[in-house]
Amino acid sequence: MTEFEELVDDYHQPLYQFAFSLSGSTDQAADLVERAYVIWRRQERGEGQGASVGTGLFSTLYREYLGQFDRGPGGVGSRSGEGDDLVTAAGPESGGIQLVELLGRLDQTYRPSLALFYLQRHSYRDIAAILDIPIGTVMSRISRGKAQLRERVDKETDG
Repeated sequence: MTEFEELVDDYHQPLYQFAFSLSGSTDQAADLVERAYVIWRRQERGEGQGASVGTGLFSTLYREYLGQFDRGPGGVGSRSGEGDDLVTAAGPESGGIQLVELLGRLDQTYRPSLALFYLQRHSYRDIAAILDIPIGTVMSRISRGKAQLRERVDKETDG
């Protein structure tokens, strides 16, 4: 197995979960992951870079996701049918179905930070590097996103 194949094996599931938490669509998430690997491979990254590989892949995927907003309607940025296949993508064995559903309903400003924090268990520093924002902004977005999550959970349990 080549180093790149090992990289794909190691990061496919976490990258897919992150892409899905951003896009809300299984097809768009798969496309984002594929494009992230293609970009990564073209730039000949990943060989012997250690821990920065994961951060770099997540960052590449996130930049590709953001680039979809510039490509017009129907791109990854469109959330038509938001949450339609959230349960399917999370899988019954994940235990995080409800969290993924709720993340999919959050304001787009908070969704990437919370997905990286809760689903991928990245540190604030890694999230700041992936999203290319200051660590204070990451902390603020996670705090505000948690508040939105709490509101959603309260609504779900009360209603």
